[in-house]
Amino acid sequence: MTTKTFGLISLLIYCSTAFAVAQSNQHQPIIDVHLHATNENSASVEQVLQQMDDHHVVLAVLSGADRELAAAWKANAPHIFKIGPSFPCTEGMYPRMYPCFPEGDGWPDPDWLRKEYEDGRMSAMGEMLYVYYGMAPSDERLEPYFKMAEALSIPVGVHAGHGPPPQARVEGCCPNFDEEMGNPLLLEPVLKKHPNLRIWLMHGGEINFHDQAIRLMKKYPNVYADMSILNSVMPAELHARLLKSFIDAGLEDRLMFGSDNLPYGMIIKRLDELDFLSDKQRRNILYDNAARFFDLSEETIAKHHGEIER
Repeated sequence: MTTKTFGLISLLIYCSTAFAVAQSNQHQPIIDVHLHATNENSASVEQVLQQMDDHHVVLAVLSGADRELAAAWKANAPHIFKIGPSFPCTEGMYPRMYPCFPEGDGWPDPDWLRKEYEDGRMSAMGEMLYVYYGMAPSDERLEPYFKMAEALSIPVGVHAGHGPPPQARVEGCCPNFDEEMGNPLLLEPVLKKHPNLRIWLMHGGEINFHDQAIRLMKKYPNVYADMSILNSVMPAELHARLLKSFIDAGLEDRLMFGSDNLPYGMIIKRLDELDFLSDKQRRNILYDNAARFFDLSEETIAKHHGEIER
């Protein structure tokens, strides 16, 4: 066999393998752990469901400050959405500048929220917006909510990052925003006090607090992360470098897929093109880690891997 022929055969094998991997990933289920129900410049629930269907996103964790809107989304597709409240909101206004628990000045009533969980209408907490509010996660005003989440085994998503920058905030938004409160290590007192609390770091610490996110996750096995914003808005090379550092730190089983309402196709394409990820690691990120973190039943997982009916 000539060198040229051998090279051609090797190329064909490589292309065939790459195509097979792409095909095997194409119809695998995906869980989006970072989606928002908003009424500001956003797609309708029908459009979102169509995008989910197009990319085989079988479940999404839906953050909602407008509880009626979030409930309406869930009513439209009860088995597709898990709902969690976004708070605290400065003076009862969400960062996109629409009402957010205005009756509680931006805080949900704890008794009401507990009943929402106990009756099964909500099953997550977050996105926690204490960075926008300008407080640390250890602030005593947040303690009743973390205590409730631990007692009821409710997973909590927190805004873990330094952004958005001032120029990216809506006019009038969050005058007390403090990016330093996005440091994941500030959660350590909360985790020490509530050792069974499940937390996922939304945005994965972004850039400034990326190393801190890794340090916290290595110390606390009940802390997971999604890389929304990093996996779409940031340059692909930066996303790849930061994702690889999570993998190199041995955290491949605690990374989850999150879109933050950005297009699925671009994010999935980036993951497919990362040559340092094995097919198993991609499956972990796209589905398996979230299924474990959100404690999905064997029946639900089996349905997700079969014929999904909306």
